[in-house]
Amino acid sequence: MRSIDAKIMRGGSSKGVFLDIRDLPEAGPERDEVVLGVFGSPDRRQIDGLGGADKLTSKVAVMGPPTREDCDIDYLFGQVNTELPRIDWSSNCGNISSGAALYGALQGVGRDMGDHVIINVHQVNTGRKLVTSVPMRNGSPAVEGDFAIGGVPGSGARIDVDFGEFAGSALGGEVLPTGNACETIDVPGIGNLDISIVDMANLHIFVRASDIGLATDLSIYDLQADEALVGRLEAVRKAVAAHVGFITGPNADEELKVSMNPLIFAVASPCDYMSNDGSLIKASEYDLFSRSLSRFEFSKAYPGSGAAGTSVAAGIPGNLAADAAGDIGQSKGVFGIRVGHPGGVLEVAAEVDTSDGITVSKALIGRTARLLMDGKAYFK
Repeated sequence: MRSIDAKIMRGGSSKGVFLDIRDLPEAGPERDEVVLGVFGSPDRRQIDGLGGADKLTSKVAVMGPPTREDCDIDYLFGQVNTELPRIDWSSNCGNISSGAALYGALQGVGRDMGDHVIINVHQVNTGRKLVTSVPMRNGSPAVEGDFAIGGVPGSGARIDVDFGEFAGSALGGEVLPTGNACETIDVPGIGNLDISIVDMANLHIFVRASDIGLATDLSIYDLQADEALVGRLEAVRKAVAAHVGFITGPNADEELKVSMNPLIFAVASPCDYMSNDGSLIKASEYDLFSRSLSRFEFSKAYPGSGAAGTSVAAGIPGNLAADAAGDIGQSKGVFGIRVGHPGGVLEVAAEVDTSDGITVSKALIGRTARLLMDGKAYFK
């Protein structure tokens, strides 16, 4: 039986196992073997490991000293597959990013500002810098607070995570990979479909909920049970991945089961709906209805990276997200957007300049995070 030091932390509406890179083998099959062993993968229940048997709780964060000069700590994200012996090291998780910020505060790094610490996190998957702010109390990261986020019971101390540097981070190009705010592509099995593609923190696809046959009054569980709907959304993911040259070739189907990217969002104008806990979310309480899917599974909350991407999409005239959100002050450059998702309402602050191309200065989300366990993980 082998062991490794580990922390289990909740970051936003996700949960992950945090490991120190100095305790792991070099990147490659041997490291993957260790991580899969810690999580108990592949196994849908992950019964023999620390994985939570859900895409929101089967996540690993590999932490270490900074390898970027203007950052305080390194954070490498991995999405651990439950069905295949694979780990997606190519994506980023915005929710776990808040856990990375908390991890840094627990390690004593960053710039002490008295009641909070500024921690610049090197997001290793993308090479970009996350600017985070962690509240402090009596020299330690604050836990208690009155900030609540959808998908997490209760409240906690707010951690700010700014993805302002993440424009074009998935493909290494522009925010609009094809140059179009909206375009029509032919999706096998569906036909011509209007889509918007945005590269911001991860690779995002936006479609109208009505165009894809997604009923806005159904619960996330009812949507997940609709195999035909899931199939249509996955068909769009596959078509767009090939359209931008992200995932192509004879192994595309398997790769799309591993890669979080691209994420797809079905959007609509605000309407009344019931959240996961049975609460009524009124149309007046938010600006954009959105449901997210990746790897054949709807998200029960909202991806943090997706929040960053959605806010930027809403600031681009002609984008499907912008059309659905309507006028929320985008013309001023700095605006806020409230996204209605299955867990509740998420607020994002964005700064997008479209006067000469597209320049993103801010995509800031508020999250909470908490250390749940600190000890040793045992694995075979």
